Amino acid sequence: MSKVTCLLLCVVAASLTKVSAVTDEEKAAFREAMAPVIAECSSEHGVSEGDIIAAKEANNAEGIKSCFLGCVMKKTEILDSKGFYDAEKGLGKLRKFVKSDEDFAKFEEIGRKCSKVNDEPVSDGEAGCDRAKLVLACAMEHKAEIPI
Repeated sequence: MSKVTCLLLCVVAASLTKVSAVTDEEKAAFREAMAPVIAECSSEHGVSEGDIIAAKEANNAEGIKSCFLGCVMKKTEILDSKGFYDAEKGLGKLRKFVKSDEDFAKFEEIGRKCSKVNDEPVSDGEAGCDRAKLVLACAMEHKAEIPI
């Protein structure tokens, strides 16, 4: 299951596992907290561990079902109940895993930049599937801004 949780690190923080300020202990705590959410959403949306491993190895989540991503983001409050990106809540959850104020400020900046996804039209309304893909794409677009 630890391989499964690695994808969410990308979803939440665009490769948080590579942020030098995040200790192994912090990463382990994050994985432990995320494991049940990822397992539940994987089961609900038919996403296998192999699918997640392939996406991680390719550094691209295009092959992952968008409703799986939406499920994970809603359960972690990155997306609200209406399917909109809630940077403030998502960052609030992330804060306990990123202890460095300087590094966290960079995540906040990316969160502000990615808030633009709420202005994009989506075809699935409140489901959050389309918007989850937009959030992930934005995070990956700004991946280089995260201290590695």
